[in-house]
Amino acid sequence: MKKSVKKVALVSLALISTGLTSSAFAQQKTQIEFWTWYLSPKFDNFIKGVIADFEKQNPNITVKWLDKQDTIERDFQATIALGQAPDVVNLWNDSTAAAVQNNLLVPITDLTPLSTLNRLYYSNVLNIFKHDSKFYGYPWYGYVDQGVMMYNSELLQKAGVSISRIRTLDDLLNASKTIKDKTGAYGWLPPVSDPNGASFLAYFYLDGLPITNASGQAVFNSPTHAALLQKYVDLMKGDYIPQDLLRKEAFQVTNELYSQGKVAFMVGGPQSLNRVRDSNKDIYSKTKITSAPLGKAKVQTGGAFSLVIPRASKHQKEAALFALFMTNNVNQVKFANVVPIVPTTKAAKNDPSFKTTSQDPIEIATARVAGTGGLINPGFASPKNTDVVYKNFNDNIQAAFLGRKTAQQALNDAVTFWNANAK
Repeated sequence: MKKSVKKVALVSLALISTGLTSSAFAQQKTQIEFWTWYLSPKFDNFIKGVIADFEKQNPNITVKWLDKQDTIERDFQATIALGQAPDVVNLWNDSTAAAVQNNLLVPITDLTPLSTLNRLYYSNVLNIFKHDSKFYGYPWYGYVDQGVMMYNSELLQKAGVSISRIRTLDDLLNASKTIKDKTGAYGWLPPVSDPNGASFLAYFYLDGLPITNASGQAVFNSPTHAALLQKYVDLMKGDYIPQDLLRKEAFQVTNELYSQGKVAFMVGGPQSLNRVRDSNKDIYSKTKITSAPLGKAKVQTGGAFSLVIPRASKHQKEAALFALFMTNNVNQVKFANVVPIVPTTKAAKNDPSFKTTSQDPIEIATARVAGTGGLINPGFASPKNTDVVYKNFNDNIQAAFLGRKTAQQALNDAVTFWNANAK
């Protein structure tokens, strides 16, 4: 007993002499590494501000922030292989699914109670990051593909098109043909083959057509599916939508041409208007906002970005604490007031900062989409071998638009490849 007491005393003296008291241990800091995707330099002030707030509330944790761009997925896998994994990573729907398929992520319910996640976030957004009954991503900022419709009121007036008569996607396509015939400007430029994802699948979902069956097998090659694809192919043949949509993202083409007065409609989030406001104030002043037309199923499509925790993270507990903080309602509302993202937190819907009486197009559109987190829905689950399957799908869609395959043959080939490779 005396020996034990003596031993404890000696250890205590040793600790005091080297300054390693229990309070000193408490002061040791843990550094976590946080990766974002394409958020710097534009949003440096916002990100750095949230990190500063987090470090103030958690003085034992520091955050090292790196913004990755087109190499994020390759760098992510490389650092894991080198034993240098980051602790919190910003991914999107499909890249989160791919990381889960490669067993790179820890289920966030291992770190945060499901009841907490359900209280904070919309269930439809949480489910985007659900795979095999487990959740892998803290929902961060989201978007809806339809959102609002922004339009050049002068072009519609010249074409004799009444905005009040555009309620469905078919109405929008018909109005677009009228505008092209009467003014030479395009109407709406639908995404048909954007490089990220499989954008044309969304039109099947919007019209209530199935993508997969209960067994997960692709079934988007019925005659009704083919007829819908053919409708858009015919629009390109008639130059009612440009072939540039096969080479560039529709968002990019639309922004460029709308700012030049050569496109009448933009459908989606109000972030599209930032470039218009900066590059052509006359067009911006003629821009009006209304509800986006929907397909036959009366649903919207959209997606969300996540914060994930790698299995290889050495500081998973601290990483989860930071991911929860970055994605909480306060910080998502702040972000939405910097750039018009759609918050994925339930409480954002009623935030007073989104109420506006302004006549400014961006403020009106921002207020309309801010509360639409409950509508975010990709419409279908990401298949396994996502990148390979989506590339084949887009190749077949492009073949139909370029006349190399019939719409039916393109969809038959895409379904065959999907069912052989999405396993």
